[in-house]
Amino acid sequence: MTDSQLLLKDFNESTYLKLNPDVSAAVENRSFASGLEHCLTYGIYEDRPGLPPAIKEHMNNPGDELKPPPGNLRLRVHGDESLQDFINVGKLLSYNLFSSFVSLTDKESGNRVFDFGCGCGRVISFLARLLGNNHFHASDIDHEAIAWCRENLADVGEFSVNSALPPLPFENDYFDFVYSISVFTHLPEDMQTLWLAELQRVTRKGGYLLLTIHGEDLAPQAIQQTLGDQGFFYSVSSGTDGLPGFYQTTFHTEQYVRRHWGSYFEIVRIVKRGILNHQDLVICRKPA
Repeated sequence: MTDSQLLLKDFNESTYLKLNPDVSAAVENRSFASGLEHCLTYGIYEDRPGLPPAIKEHMNNPGDELKPPPGNLRLRVHGDESLQDFINVGKLLSYNLFSSFVSLTDKESGNRVFDFGCGCGRVISFLARLLGNNHFHASDIDHEAIAWCRENLADVGEFSVNSALPPLPFENDYFDFVYSISVFTHLPEDMQTLWLAELQRVTRKGGYLLLTIHGEDLAPQAIQQTLGDQGFFYSVSSGTDGLPGFYQTTFHTEQYVRRHWGSYFEIVRIVKRGILNHQDLVICRKPA
């Protein structure tokens, strides 16, 4: 069995739905594709009845032989240096993405998967284990983080440094599956537009992208009116140590994403708080 099969071997769809009638209703009205999708997106945070024992055991396993990045790199991507929090968030993020991957992709192995904005490998370290026989690439603007990944995660995938602006060093239509966690939550609007076009270029026709945003409900009260009027707000503060000055905090409305991002992709679905029960997950597809 693959790691993902072992992790989910005890999951029973009908039992999970029976034990969680609100989830069953949500599946019936198509808010979720399945109980499994709910389990991996929200159930793991809520400790829902019917969770596979293997997931609970996996979450409680402190390191899973992870090669821990140094504290300064963990701080840069995670906000503090706690190794256990870094591990737990990496696992939870990987479950969120895994749920979408298994429900969207048309093949279980041999996919080219791209982590855009990988940092020091918080997500890719765990997702690569869950997805098994797929080919992983990752990039980030952080030279120090990429140097660490190349030295310590070479068995996971291929890592490269990207510039602040496109292009990426990949051919057209190269990737089957692209994800980018907490990147479009930090870029100014003109840079976002350029990177949306570039991710469209490197994704194959019919391929999927999972991108995250800060939705309206996360916006401070002081900017709610402007955000509602404009659909996008770029909030400038002191920034993040070790990252460029343009790396700030942005907020999007759902209408803005569907209108503007919809120029580049089919917006399949926006999952409110679908990442870490915090950021919204935007599921995109490059039109075939």
